[in-house]
Amino acid sequence: MSEIYFFRHGQASFGEENYDRLSPIGVRQAQVLARYLADAGKVFDAVYYGEMERQQKTAREFINHYRQNKLPVPRPEISDAFNEYDSFAVWQALIPELIEEKPSLTKELDKLPGDQKAFQMVFSQVMVRWTKGEYRASGIPRWDDFVRRVNSGIEKLATRHGAQKRLAVFTSGGPISVTVKAALGLSDKMALEISWQLMNASITRIKYNSKGIMLAGFNEVSHLELEGDERLLTYR
Repeated sequence: MSEIYFFRHGQASFGEENYDRLSPIGVRQAQVLARYLADAGKVFDAVYYGEMERQQKTAREFINHYRQNKLPVPRPEISDAFNEYDSFAVWQALIPELIEEKPSLTKELDKLPGDQKAFQMVFSQVMVRWTKGEYRASGIPRWDDFVRRVNSGIEKLATRHGAQKRLAVFTSGGPISVTVKAALGLSDKMALEISWQLMNASITRIKYNSKGIMLAGFNEVSHLELEGDERLLTYR
């Protein structure tokens, strides 16, 4: 069987103008992840990342660490299948509809961008509506299309690389939750619940063969916990 390691990017810059950039904590998380993989003797047959800066920067820390320590590492390739969904477009389109139905949400919105608890409370409602397709807005990405895109990306990797391979994919919480959904046959609702639990710089693994994919590990962060610094344990 072959195995794909899905690495969630390090912490992004929540509340800043350029969210896509890794925060200082995010850079540390990526470095800890890279060191852990090298110390564990993990060698990969291929490395992929999406088009987001935070995904690529996390991968670059891994690649640079391997090269500096003269460890084998393939040249990375971009796959847009593992891009995160456009949460900004979804938010902008659906927030007016939510406020129309629940005017009290404006109190929570007034707390943004600094209050992560308020953001999560509103964002989760936006996402539930989006995944169910219960909105009037047009011209925004569709959840079903996003799911198909990620699943197609996994199928392409499996077809391209075949058996007895270990692949690395640096991506985001959305694609990882869709991957787990496919491996376990979960509902859209459960995929969302999973996405809220995914931690920065975590490791999720699937195995695949001709029969399909199966989950081998989920949201592993022991490499971060061993650092003894709780600031490294983040969700956003």
